[in-house]
Amino acid sequence: MLPAYIKRDDIRGLYPQELNCKTAEAIGYAVCSLLAKNCAAPRIAIGYDCRHGNLEIQSGFAAGFQAAGGTCVSFGLLSTEHIYYICGTRSEFTAGAMITASHNPKEYNGIKLLHGGCLPFTSAELVEIGETAAAYKTDSSQEKTNVCAHKCEGCTASCQANHNSSIPMQLLDFRAYAEFLLRLSGLDRREESPHAQIRIVVLAGHGMGALAFGAIAEMMRGRGLQSTLIEPEPDGDFPEGVPNPLDKKYMARLSEQVQQHQADLGICFDGDADRAGFVDATGEEILPSQVLALIAQHRLQESSVKEPVVMRNLCCSKLLEDLFPKSGSVTLIDTPVGHGRIKLLMRHPELQSRCVFAGEHSGHYFYPDFFYLDSGVLTSLFMIEIVWRLREQRKSLPDLLAAWRQNYVWSGENNFNLKSSDEILPVMTAVWKAENKDGVRRFEVAQDPKLGVQRVFENNGEYKPQSLPAPDLKMQYDGEEGWWFVIRPSGNEPKLRLNVEAWGSNAKALCQQKSEALIERLLSLGAFR
Repeated sequence: MLPAYIKRDDIRGLYPQELNCKTAEAIGYAVCSLLAKNCAAPRIAIGYDCRHGNLEIQSGFAAGFQAAGGTCVSFGLLSTEHIYYICGTRSEFTAGAMITASHNPKEYNGIKLLHGGCLPFTSAELVEIGETAAAYKTDSSQEKTNVCAHKCEGCTASCQANHNSSIPMQLLDFRAYAEFLLRLSGLDRREESPHAQIRIVVLAGHGMGALAFGAIAEMMRGRGLQSTLIEPEPDGDFPEGVPNPLDKKYMARLSEQVQQHQADLGICFDGDADRAGFVDATGEEILPSQVLALIAQHRLQESSVKEPVVMRNLCCSKLLEDLFPKSGSVTLIDTPVGHGRIKLLMRHPELQSRCVFAGEHSGHYFYPDFFYLDSGVLTSLFMIEIVWRLREQRKSLPDLLAAWRQNYVWSGENNFNLKSSDEILPVMTAVWKAENKDGVRRFEVAQDPKLGVQRVFENNGEYKPQSLPAPDLKMQYDGEEGWWFVIRPSGNEPKLRLNVEAWGSNAKALCQQKSEALIERLLSLGAFR
């Protein structure tokens, strides 16, 4: 059986019950063993965020990786996309490992992995890592190096210091990283100005956001950008709650700060700063699908790509369908939820040269020129540039968004727990049977027979989740007053997630009505909040 910490796209588990120095050693050994199949001497770059247990997990991972014949280099406290940047620009690294649990509750920790050149690890590779780690952990005849001399469940501070002192350490050039992103966004072409032309508020939530954005804020000050950093100090206790752009309370705090500082734009990051959320100058949230639409339009205007492709996951707004219809020059491709599968689809030889931009409803935004990876900071820079250009045209972002906000209404993501993971598929099947009415269209995740990767396809036959690569269920009711819903299991937590969107002149009331009905149905089937 696979360890519980092996998830769909990465590694997540409770600290120290599931992830600690011992299990991290097994994971490190397994990762190096996998890499050694194609590389005689694997070399990995490691970074970590501010969560509790990071130094312990780093030391265990490094000990296991080195025991399998590899070399580790630690870059210390970083955001996830800093590790992306290192692996994308430095060819000496076979892989990268970021120790983080992203937006999970503070009791969790985890590891995000990527190959050199920023190719993501596949689900099959994660399964293999889990199998090797499980065998390493339980095979007493296998010679291993004890990570912690005290064999403790949670290493003490002195233990951590001793473990990590043997790992080579390098420092990231934050200025070079900032210059790289400014160049990608085009903000490096902004002329110097002694006066603030754009005011922004950046809410880090005591995660990595301020560290990721700090050098950029300093460099752009001379070009007319005034930045106010809120809760910049990294703190694994997350005293105001774990930062997550899908959390309504977190977004409400950002809204308050924007209005208090009279800013033109509010930006917030999740714990490891690879996702971003936004509010406009009025303090109203800019929904992720609206961010996707804004940046897609911006990048398409600047792009010379023929037959361009934009990607969205199956929880994104119908707004994208209406902006990029099938009869138009832009191909809109629906993807599964999960950064790993989107990155593989973007990199496919049939699509790689055509893909301009991709995004998810969760606030992940992916850029071909950023190694086909997600960047919350680069997204922030594009949003700043969009606000700047509107200002120069004597327009505003709230005015531009007004029609979208009125015509497309999203419920936000609602989460439900079940007593057992065995209940997930029966509950989802019961919802399908109740909602499978005349005129409804059902969409599912399936393997593309031509491309050999997973995509979203329409299938109005029987819903058979046990035979699908992902059981995600989307049902859409078309029309001028239409709506859709998506129910899917979390890739990292024991939850079901519900998203609903409605459109048309009565969108707000319709979205609320359908959301309440689906919530009531889920509760009646044994789900709880």
